[in-house]
Amino acid sequence: MAKVKCTICGAYLPEGTEECPVCGVSSDMFEPAGMVKCTFCGAVFEEGTDTCPICSVGPEYFEPAAEEDIASRIQPATSGNGKIVKCLVCGAEFEEGAVVCPVCGVGPENFIAAEKKETSFRKDTEEVFVILGGGPAAKSAAEAIRTRNATATITIVTQESHLPYNRPMLTKGIVRDFGYNGLVMEGPEWYENNQINFVPDTVVLKADTSARTVSLRYRDGSEGQIGYDKLIYTLGAYCFVPPIKGADLNHVVSVRSISDTDRVKEIIADRKAAKAVCIGGGVMGLEGAWGLKEGGLDVTVLETAPGLLPRQLDDVASQMLKELCIEAGVDIVTGAKIAEITENAVVLEDGTEYEAQLVIMSTGMRPYTKVAEDSGIAVDKWVSADSKLQTNITDVYTAGDCCSVNGQPQAFWAQAVETGRIAGANAAGDNVEYKPIGSSLVMEVCGTSVFALGTNGKDPDKKFRSEQVKDDVKKTYSKYYYDHGKLVGAILIGDISGMGAAISRMK
Repeated sequence: MAKVKCTICGAYLPEGTEECPVCGVSSDMFEPAGMVKCTFCGAVFEEGTDTCPICSVGPEYFEPAAEEDIASRIQPATSGNGKIVKCLVCGAEFEEGAVVCPVCGVGPENFIAAEKKETSFRKDTEEVFVILGGGPAAKSAAEAIRTRNATATITIVTQESHLPYNRPMLTKGIVRDFGYNGLVMEGPEWYENNQINFVPDTVVLKADTSARTVSLRYRDGSEGQIGYDKLIYTLGAYCFVPPIKGADLNHVVSVRSISDTDRVKEIIADRKAAKAVCIGGGVMGLEGAWGLKEGGLDVTVLETAPGLLPRQLDDVASQMLKELCIEAGVDIVTGAKIAEITENAVVLEDGTEYEAQLVIMSTGMRPYTKVAEDSGIAVDKWVSADSKLQTNITDVYTAGDCCSVNGQPQAFWAQAVETGRIAGANAAGDNVEYKPIGSSLVMEVCGTSVFALGTNGKDPDKKFRSEQVKDDVKKTYSKYYYDHGKLVGAILIGDISGMGAAISRMK
C-alpha cells in the first residue's frame, strides 16, 4: 500500500489516513512519501520502510533516490504470476520482478526469461528419499523429487540451523544485518506445502549403503539412524585453513555460514575491533574485506600469490584491481608469506606485522568428502558422479560443490542448483542428463565492478588474439581473448555493461 508522510511529525502512514495518529493533524498536512535507494543492493522503494525489501539491510543504508533511479525501477512482480527469469551472470533463476539477482547482485538488464523445465514423468511411490546437506543443491533435489512424486517421504538433514539460503551474499556484506529472511531461498511454508521434512542442527556421521541407513548425531548430542530408499549426498564444501601458527585463535574466522557472520560481529563488539586482516585475495576475501571496510574497520588483505584473482584475471587487470582497492582504502599486500597470527597481529616471514583484532581466513574451499569416503562412495578429490549424478553406489546420488561430474568440479551456485535438480529427478526415476554449466566471476568491490569469463590468456600451450582497452581516467578495462575467431575469454573492470553480450557470444 502506498504511504504518505506527515509534514508535522514525520510519521509515515498508509495512504487514505484522515488523521495522523501521532500528532493529530489532519490529512491536509500529509504529502506523498518519497523514494529511497538501498546503497547496498540498489533496490528502489518507498521511504518509510524499516528494512530493504530485497536484502533486508536497515535504513542507515538508504539514500534519496535520484530521478534516473526511479525511472529505471523495476516494479515487483504481481504475486503468483509464475514467471521465472534467469540471471545471465550466475545462472540463478527466480521470480520475475526482482530489482537485483538475489545470488550475485547484478541488475535486471542481465535477466532473461528462464526456460521452462517441464516434465511429463510421474511416479508416485512410498519411497523414502534422504538428502544429506542443506544448501541449494539439497533444496533443488527435494523440489525435483516432489515434482515427480507426490507421495514419497522426503527428508533434508543438515548441520546448519537455517533453511537453505543464498550463501554468496554473506561475504558481500559481512557485518551487515541481512536478517535471515533477506537470505532464505524459500520460507518454511514452502517446505510445509511440499511436505518436505527438514532436520537442522544434525551431523551426518556415516552411511551404510548396504543396510540403507544413515547414522546421525542430533543437536542434543544423542545419536540415531534414519533409513532410506534413495540417498542424495549434497554435503557441500568447507573453508580450507592452511597450517598457520595461531590460526586456531578465537578471533580468527572463516566465513561460510550465517553463524560465521554472527561470530564476526561478536568479535568486533567484544574486542572493539578497529583493524582487520583478510588472509586471501580471492573473491570471498576481497568481498569480505570491502564489507569490513564499509563497516568502519581498517582492513589489510594479505595474498600469497603475486596478484589478485590470478585464475580469473590477467596480470594487467590484477594490478589494476589492486590499485583500485588501495585507492578505496583497502590495503593490499601480494606475495605475502605469513609466519603466524598473534592475539593482535598477523606477522609475515620478513617480520612485518599488521595489527588485527579480527582475522578473516579466505584461503579457498575444499569439498566435504569424509562421509562419502567412510561410506564407500567413490571420491577423487570430489564425490564422483556420472552425467546423471549417480555415484558408484546404486541409488546413491550426489550434487553441489562437493561433487564432480565426469571429472569436472561443480563448485558454483548455478551448478549446485542444476546438479541438485538432475540428481533429484533421476533419483525419482526420471532419465535426465546434466548439461555442463559454465561459470563466471562478477563482483562489486572497493567501488568498482569486476567481470571475468573463460580464459585469462595465461594458458602456455595456446596463443590467443586479444583486444584490450584500458582507460586510466575512467578507471575501466576490457580485454577479449579469441581462439580461431571465437570469443573464449572476457575481462571487464569498472564498466561491466558488456558482460551479458560476452556471455551470449561465448555460448
